[in-house]
Amino acid sequence: MLALGVLLVALVVGGLVWFKNTVLVIDPGKGTPLGASVRTDRHIATLIQTLEPYTPSPNRDHSKNTYSVSLFIVPLDGSAPKLVPISGGHSGNSLGLAKVLGSDGQALWFDLKGVGAVDLGTFKLVDEAARRGSAPANLQGSARFPIAPRTESYLGAGFFTGPDTWLGLVSAPEAERTFKAGQWVRPVVHAEVAKQMRRFHRGTVGSDVSTTGSRRILSMAPIGSAEYLNAAFLRMDDKAEPLRLRDPDGALMIYTSAPGLAGTLVVARVDTGGGIVWTVDTAIDRFKLLQILPGQQSFAFVGTRVPVPDKLSEPILVIVDNLTGAVSTQSLWR
Repeated sequence: MLALGVLLVALVVGGLVWFKNTVLVIDPGKGTPLGASVRTDRHIATLIQTLEPYTPSPNRDHSKNTYSVSLFIVPLDGSAPKLVPISGGHSGNSLGLAKVLGSDGQALWFDLKGVGAVDLGTFKLVDEAARRGSAPANLQGSARFPIAPRTESYLGAGFFTGPDTWLGLVSAPEAERTFKAGQWVRPVVHAEVAKQMRRFHRGTVGSDVSTTGSRRILSMAPIGSAEYLNAAFLRMDDKAEPLRLRDPDGALMIYTSAPGLAGTLVVARVDTGGGIVWTVDTAIDRFKLLQILPGQQSFAFVGTRVPVPDKLSEPILVIVDNLTGAVSTQSLWR
């Protein structure tokens, strides 16, 4: 009888514990991006933080919430992405410095209250004993500066298409102020993020070249009547001319699909005559674009979808093939 009583008590207690830890536990849902995404030669990697399940109570102290962290790895070859768990039990205020460091070709390195790595062959954490205590130098994708470049760093206003011609995306005020006849135009011209309608313009430039490579504008005229909101050419960094494509000769541009709160980021391939080869809508809110990750084969964009009333905007990663315009979209809710 005593044994049966003990067994009954144990079953009741066990049942209550199970009920508390399963039925009463709040499932916090999917994780969200932690810090900036990093592009390497083969992958784009993002840290994901996820609120760990908890049991609600009237006086719960949410400052004691804990989080698990994973590494979301998206291969650039189109193969399936991987979500690699790293560790859990982190307080929210302890993750402010967490970041992806880059790749050495064999592993993706991260800093999460200490340096770690994920093997790119097995997609498993590298054993701590196999690491050297710090990440290797000159990692692919590692930031040159402590603060990530602004999206404007990858936008250009125009480029020379021949020895005496220049193709630009210019608004009417810019044409009157900066790109009129008699002004000088440089090989690298930054584009402002501005809510202005821009048109393709063809400029004729003189043969004289300044020490900075600038050419004097002899004439500047719009091409056609099509206008594009906040349009600019894409380039690899803030010191580069727009990325040039071949067959047909041209470049990539971005613009905003529509004015107002519904405008999304559109990517287009254009030829040197101002003709549109293809366009793709990324579905990213144009003014919630967080990152541009450039590449010779594809450009990637990180941002959120256009807001929906009473809902959080979904963070997404969009990869656009530079030649064909093929699009791959990954949610960063994981």
